[in-house]
Amino acid sequence: MPWTRIIQGAAKCEARRRDGKIEPCLLDVEMPCNLVYSVLNAMTTFPSDNSDRTYEALSNALVRRTLFVTGAVDMTGCPEADRGEAVFIGRSNVGKSSLVNMVTNRKSLAYTSKRPGKTQQFNFFTVNDKPDREKEFKYGDFVPGEKDPDSFYIVDLPGVGFAKVPQKIKQEWADFMSEYISKRKTIRVIFHLVDARHGPIDEDMRIMQTIGQNSIKNTKYVVVLTKADKNTKGASSTSGGRVSSDVMDKLREAMKANKVANAPVLLTSAQTKLGRDEMWRYMRLAAEA
Repeated sequence: MPWTRIIQGAAKCEARRRDGKIEPCLLDVEMPCNLVYSVLNAMTTFPSDNSDRTYEALSNALVRRTLFVTGAVDMTGCPEADRGEAVFIGRSNVGKSSLVNMVTNRKSLAYTSKRPGKTQQFNFFTVNDKPDREKEFKYGDFVPGEKDPDSFYIVDLPGVGFAKVPQKIKQEWADFMSEYISKRKTIRVIFHLVDARHGPIDEDMRIMQTIGQNSIKNTKYVVVLTKADKNTKGASSTSGGRVSSDVMDKLREAMKANKVANAPVLLTSAQTKLGRDEMWRYMRLAAEA
């Protein structure tokens, strides 16, 4: 299937629909917040070959504008809960920032560093907000217009475990995370990143426990195995990566013990771009909120 052309065509139609240049002809049919999501559904039936060009077209159609909003250290610092949120969480050095950049096809949306624990606040990024919104954040100017129907927040949470920060700070992060997850009603998907080479460690167990103990309505919890390319010699876009059966058994046992056994598990690699389509099938939950 010529998925790249189909995605580009759907993106053009969606742009005209946002601009009011296309009137809906089937008023009783519920349309997606972005027509490209319908193409993504079709790609489940007729999978693509993990082509970089195809997924660059997909990401560019679904992520047209990005903007850093704020870094929060407590609930009062979070932005207005006026759209869905896709949350990325995991221990330090698990590859959160690299995965966020890969999924959104941005080189530096989320900061990447070789020093574990560089992210030390809850970083909120807005996706598809109204044009020129940064003027409101930087200068306090009023910018007319509305955010796009598929606008949402990406939230990059600080990782712990290997982070070289005092224990008191780690505990503050953990307390904030628990409060944020239990009280933030606009969270639609939580991506819990786990290193595919090692499987869950103690910090991952604590994250799973937090999720399992909180009654979270309308929120999907997804386990994402990262760095799958490290398990495959000469990994590429056609052989993106793998995970050992021992790691999968360890992961399933941990999920069962912490009452999150039914969560989906995705295999990804920021290097080979493995898992982009699966990630977007859950990211869309935030856009459709």
